Amino acid sequence: MADLVAETGVAAASLYAAFDNKAGLFAAVIEHYSATFSVHLYAPINDPALSTFEAVTGLLERAASTFSEPGTPAGCFMYSAAAAVSPASAAIECLLRDKRIAAEALLVERLHRGAAHGELAADADPAVLGKFFNTVMEGMSVQARDGATINELLSIAKMALDRWPAAV
Repeated sequence: MADLVAETGVAAASLYAAFDNKAGLFAAVIEHYSATFSVHLYAPINDPALSTFEAVTGLLERAASTFSEPGTPAGCFMYSAAAAVSPASAAIECLLRDKRIAAEALLVERLHRGAAHGELAADADPAVLGKFFNTVMEGMSVQARDGATINELLSIAKMALDRWPAAV
């Protein structure tokens, strides 16, 4: 909050009032983050020119680079904020969860399309595979917050991608 007050020159009380309260301000931050950072992060998933493997590779590589980008907070806000939400902030917790579920659904949908086009092994479960890669990204976010470098995060992504259930 101190950074926001310093950047805008607006007092904390006025910022809270503009968004009704602290929770309203936080919800606006979540929506902005979702409409900017998350859209950028998940862009490969929505790129029809990429194979499903290339799309997931792009997602994990973007996660590695953005989670460790110098000059920005490490990790992913949607994952990190979830751990810091107080039990009294149920609406914020629900909003964060809904955003994470929607992002995972994009990934799972892409995996379903890939399966339908024969890009996955016949016995691969797109829903489980989506949860797996999403969990890898969550772990990458925590690792970035703990100081992992981009090369370490890319190594994690590569290890996960080495488990790709290729069609035979």
